[in-house]
Amino acid sequence: MTTEPLSVNEAISRLVELDGSDVHIEGILHFEFEDVAIYHFPVFEREVGYSSSIWLEVGSGSLDFDPKVCARLDGKRVSVRGKLLSPDPGFDGCGHMSLWPAAMLARTLDCAGKTDA
Repeated sequence: MTTEPLSVNEAISRLVELDGSDVHIEGILHFEFEDVAIYHFPVFEREVGYSSSIWLEVGSGSLDFDPKVCARLDGKRVSVRGKLLSPDPGFDGCGHMSLWPAAMLARTLDCAGKTDA
């Protein structure tokens, strides 16, 4: 796993190298219908559209995002740890309608700057 958090843009630019790796990324959480993603921070460095964002997902089964917690964190800086993934073969992107350049199988989601005790 990367020790220092990556920005969203850095993770995307290193996607070929980091595909399938555990990473730590910080950015702004979007938690809306068909837009569950982490966006690059600072905002002025973002690319147009979804190019500076990573779709967030959890594995199939009993684990899921806590909607109350995510709604509270929507629009705030967050720290996400998990596996970075490139688009599946035959798709141009990830997530809803393949709009995102990458996906992340999230394992943890916290406020940015929170340290583990």
